Amino acid sequence: MLVKQQGAMRTGTNLVKFALEENFTNVRVLVNIGRWKHASADTPFTWHGEDWEVPGRAVDVSTRITPAELATVRAAVDAGTMRYAISVRNVYTWLVSYLRFAHWYDDPPLGELSGLDDEEITTAVQQWNLLYRSYLELLSNGYWSMLFRLEDLHTAFEATLERSRQQWGLQQRHRRYISPERYLRAGIDGQSRAQLLESSPFDQKSQHADARLGQLSGSVLDLVRKTVDEDVLRAYGYKVR
Repeated sequence: MLVKQQGAMRTGTNLVKFALEENFTNVRVLVNIGRWKHASADTPFTWHGEDWEVPGRAVDVSTRITPAELATVRAAVDAGTMRYAISVRNVYTWLVSYLRFAHWYDDPPLGELSGLDDEEITTAVQQWNLLYRSYLELLSNGYWSMLFRLEDLHTAFEATLERSRQQWGLQQRHRRYISPERYLRAGIDGQSRAQLLESSPFDQKSQHADARLGQLSGSVLDLVRKTVDEDVLRAYGYKVR
């Protein structure tokens, strides 16, 4: 079974790849085949490696997928039967993680988000709105598409995978579901699963929807409230804070 990933950066896409491929034998997660996993749902698919990873750049297709498999992927996309795994994260915890990641190599490193220009914060939230509004159409077909909320993967991992197994008819690899204890390297097409990073173990408390609200000043929270699409937020099971 082929499953195409979609989701914003810092929403657990690598975790979803690991979770599905480590725990089930009859699934392959397509990371950047056809289009970038962080692209919106209305981004056209391409079949010669253009824009598969970074927009404006082409990859060597032969290193990612065989011609026969690519033909199968293209047929599923054309027929509207491709399965999709949509990763999402509460916009507040996502904003902290995403903006810190965007300034990872700053010197000095990013301190408080309130130190950023308002435009950078609102642009990030507007991009979240755009992506997740576009994915709603994919999710409207409850058989072909599944939503993977990062909070659920950390707090209800087994229940989330069991839902995947039942919905997609997946076959378990192990007697029990295996979850990673540490962060993961980016999932790469043509390689099974994703690699664990030598890093600190996951802190489940930090994945709670309210966990990073304390890292957002009142002015940043006000910007988010004014910018976020409340209807989209609610559609994914979240609420305005």
